[in-house]
Parts: sequence; C-alpha cells; structure tokens
Amino acid sequence: MKETILLVDDELSYLDLLKNILQHEGYENVITESNPLNVPQILKTQSIDLILLDIYMPQMNGLQLLEQISPEYPNIPVIIVTAVDDKEIALEAIKFGAYEFIIKPPDTDRLLLTIRRAIGYKLLERERDVLRSEGTVVKASENKFANIISDSETMYKVFNLVEIFAPTNETILVVGETGTGKDLIAKKIHDLSSRKSKPYVAVNLASISPNLLESELFGNLKGTLLDSNSEKQGYFEEANGGTIFLDEIAELPKELQGKLLRAIQYSEIFKIGSSNPTKLDIRIIAATNRDLAEAVNKGSFRADLYYRLNRGHISLPPLRKRGNDVLLLSNHLIKIANTTYNKNVLGLTREAIAQLRNYSFPGNVRELENVIFNSVVQADDNQRLGAVEIPRMNDGRELELQRSEILISIAEAEKKHITNVMGALNNNVRRASAILGISERTLQRRLQKIRED
Repeated sequence: MKETILLVDDELSYLDLLKNILQHEGYENVITESNPLNVPQILKTQSIDLILLDIYMPQMNGLQLLEQISPEYPNIPVIIVTAVDDKEIALEAIKFGAYEFIIKPPDTDRLLLTIRRAIGYKLLERERDVLRSEGTVVKASENKFANIISDSETMYKVFNLVEIFAPTNETILVVGETGTGKDLIAKKIHDLSSRKSKPYVAVNLASISPNLLESELFGNLKGTLLDSNSEKQGYFEEANGGTIFLDEIAELPKELQGKLLRAIQYSEIFKIGSSNPTKLDIRIIAATNRDLAEAVNKGSFRADLYYRLNRGHISLPPLRKRGNDVLLLSNHLIKIANTTYNKNVLGLTREAIAQLRNYSFPGNVRELENVIFNSVVQADDNQRLGAVEIPRMNDGRELELQRSEILISIAEAEKKHITNVMGALNNNVRRASAILGISERTLQRRLQKIRED
C-alpha cells in the first residue's frame, strides 16, 4: 500500500515495533519521529496520509501538537495512541480534530481496522473538497436514486454526499426535520455500499420502551430478564455484516450511550448477563430531527458519542426548500395511491397546485403523503383533486399549528395509512411493507402498537 503513515512517539522501541507491524501489513511508507517539534517541518516537505500520535512526550504535549497542525492540515486524520485511559483527554483530542483515541498497547486488529477507516475517511474528505472547490453539483444517476423523487439542486447535493459516503464504512449522521426522508437516505447508503447483500436493520429508538431498549439492541442471555426463557438476539446481532439504522438517536438514554460508543469503538457488544463480548462487523447510520450539538451542551447527549456518529454528516432540506419537488412528489404519490386503493384520480387542479405551492408543510414529505393519500381515498374517479379536497389548507394560508399538534396529527395519519394499506392488501405483511417502505419486522411492531392503542 502506497499511503504514507507518520508515527510520532518518544519511545524508540515502540516506534520500531509499530513500524514493523504496519510494514508487515503492507504499508510500505512508514516514517518515524521521536521529537514532535519536527512534525510541522515533515508535513511541509512530505505528503502524509495518516498520523499516529502519542500524547505524553517531553518536548511537546501531543494535544498541543494536534491543536497546532489541525487547522493547517484538516484532512490528515490523526489517531491518538497513549498509555493512559483518560476520557477527558480523549474528548479533548477529538475536539482538536483527532480521528480516534486508542489505548497503548493497542489490539493489533483494532489498530489496523482504525487505520483503514481513517485512510478511507481522508479520501472521502478529499472528494468533498473537490465538490466544494468546483462549486458545482453533479446530478446523481437517476437509476441509483429512482425511488427518491426530486429535481432539486439541494437534493442533488444530498445525493452526491450519499455516493461519496456509501463505499466507506464510516458512521453517518443524517439530520433533518420530521418527515424529510432520513430513512430513505439511510437505506440508499446501504444499497450503494459493499454491504448491500447483507442485512439492513432499521430501529426507531423512540418507539421502544426504555426498559426494553438495551435487550432489544444488544440481546440478553437466558434467565437474565423476566420471562426470558431463551437467549435473545438483539438488533445489532441481527445486522451483523450489514448496516444498522438508528432513527431518533437523540432519544437514546444516557446510560445506553456509553454502550453504543463501545460498539462503535471496539466493534463489539455485551449481551445483558454476559461478561464475554460479541464481536460484530456493522456499519452504523444514525438519524435525528433534533439539534444534537445543543443536546451535548445541555448534557443530555455524550459529546464523544456525538463526534463519532458525526464522521459523515448529511443534512436533509425541508420540503419547502426543494423548489418544484412538492408537485413532482404529489403526482407520484397520486399514482401510488391510485394503485393502493384501486382508484383513478387524474391529478391536481390549478387550485390544488396553488395551495400546495403556498403551504410550508411542517411535516414535510410525510405530511404531503398523508394529504395526498387521504384526498385520493375521498375523491371521485376520473377527476382531479380540487382545492377543497386538500386537507389542512385554507385559501393558500398555512394553518397555525403548534409542533406538538403537528406531530400528533402525523402519528394518527400514519396509523390510518398503515391500516388502510393492510386492508387493501388483505393483511399481506410482505406486500404492505414494500409499499410502505419499511421492513416486515418494523411493520409488525407498528401493527402491534396500533392494536394495543
């Protein structure tokens, strides 16, 4: 391998050991340096792809060096390797731009995995910089994104990021308002990755009881929980080899955030009742409609977990900022609703188009879907949807709804929609899950919740 790796450590024996390990693994260009004061000059004269940096050195603290070089060389990933397991120092290192924090002596397999991921991250950053410098957006392949209806420049930017992130194994954080399609983007990342033939498991953390969440995620041994008559496999094991999508990540309780952090750091989990780790190979994608940085400031979300989840960041625009997409989506949804409910609605009237254009859709694409589906159900065949048939509209003016009311309305509409689809398909879970765009397991859980309500 042609990547150039710089090792910085005042222990000469450790430098030699680490160099031998890396060269044995095929890394031909390994530079060692025992004096951190020489590092800035090395970076000026040589092209470095990765730095492994010790913290405690007599000439200069590793954090001081990191703080000095990070602004000038932001795309060179730095892995901190130190003999002291200090969470505060680890967090400081990440804030200064470190890619990862590893305790010395590191597990060789974990070290090599981290190096491979870090180098992949560097390539990813290079591609992003090219896009920024060009100031242009390459229109994504229509075939690749055929299930995401858009002709918006803001969405083309999202598609470009998806194509950049997908081949990597980096954790991805997808942010956006409720109903913007974060689940679709997560699934697309999986489908465009090398893991596409492996499991894709979507988990809505907000929909699981906090008392059951750890067991649902990580599993448990027989007899460790009430009524646990057998060993339980959690979602993480179910996703092994593939991708796990953690929706509503901000809802993860503080006591479980450390366990998720460990799963990311060490690629392993502990089942409830077990002292032996379960090794896993999983790509993690998380999503939220909340401001995680603000949650970190308030102390409800761990900073170190936030930084590790946010290796790749995708921000989804709300529907009101997607130009003509509201009309493209409306016509597409009418076709789907016609098929689902055996209707023949012809499209939209001019009045309906005007109302859709003038409404801000606080519930975004999900709200639009509810509006269209409910309207198609009530409409006459061989007619266009008129202005009076579009709910939540009033002479082109947005209804004044509080956020809580919006969310409740969307939840109720979702229940109604699922019930209608199941009825139209004679309770065929497989076909219904395909139409709804969710897994059969997720659909079964939502149906159970509907029955309980």
